[in-house]
Amino acid sequence: MKRKLIFNILIVLSAAGGFLSCSDTWLMYDTSQKNKLYFSDGAQSLDRYLSTEAPFALLDESVKELRQTVPVKLLGMVADHDRTFEVQAIHDTTTNYTTGGVARELYDAVEGEDYTIDKLIIPAGSVEGRIEVTVKRTEKLKDKTASLVLQIAESDEFQGVPRNVYRILISDGIAACPNWWYHTATIQWYMYLGEFREEKYRKLLELYHGIEELNPSLYAEMVEQFGENIDNKTYINKNGVVTEIRTGFFHSSSNPYKMAWNRYVLSPLYEYYKTNYPDLETYGTYNGTLGTGWRDPANIY
Repeated sequence: MKRKLIFNILIVLSAAGGFLSCSDTWLMYDTSQKNKLYFSDGAQSLDRYLSTEAPFALLDESVKELRQTVPVKLLGMVADHDRTFEVQAIHDTTTNYTTGGVARELYDAVEGEDYTIDKLIIPAGSVEGRIEVTVKRTEKLKDKTASLVLQIAESDEFQGVPRNVYRILISDGIAACPNWWYHTATIQWYMYLGEFREEKYRKLLELYHGIEELNPSLYAEMVEQFGENIDNKTYINKNGVVTEIRTGFFHSSSNPYKMAWNRYVLSPLYEYYKTNYPDLETYGTYNGTLGTGWRDPANIY
């Protein structure tokens, strides 16, 4: 019995030694391989096709350029000095793109004409860097969308991750329906703002921007939370949780600015249209069967 117990202990110790040996091998880092850089939106997977938009449609005609910051992360060893890296623009195989009910023809953005890229650096001691892209407003953007698809280019120190790209879509002309406002009138969430119309969208933004004159400190807080043109993707709710800006976010009970949205933007917008365009929509009620109607914002809470 004692000999059997000793034999079993030896087997366990042998297996444990083998496991530790394998673990040590797995943890070893091959310092001879190149560091990798990749674009990330916070998801675990590195194999990502990320896409964002740079629209000029809602901006004053005097605005000719927009700055876009593209975050880059390091998979490898940090250094005690700044390091440069390279990117390349590749062909977008998509020929047409529809967003917010607006269909546009795509063309590959041209460097120097549609965009420029600043120096690309991974700072000393950091695992993050960024690419500063300046996109330009041109006449072509009135009826087409320029697509800039960036990929990390291999250099002496870095290489990219396969199938990891970052696309910037540059547009102008007709303002597309934002993701927090459906562009068709067949879904119940239309009760919040009625049917989407470009001119109504611009009026809503006019009222939103008007908060700056009425209450400058409040406006500054709301711009930080929601963006200058309500173009942030998230905001911080009452519980300190990062929350997606989506349909009905105005009226969410966890939105700390719910009453401000109603007082300064939603109710004035509703009264403006009801007074000046009484036959344009169904005001006051919502018909769930037909998917139409613009409910009075004061009655949504």
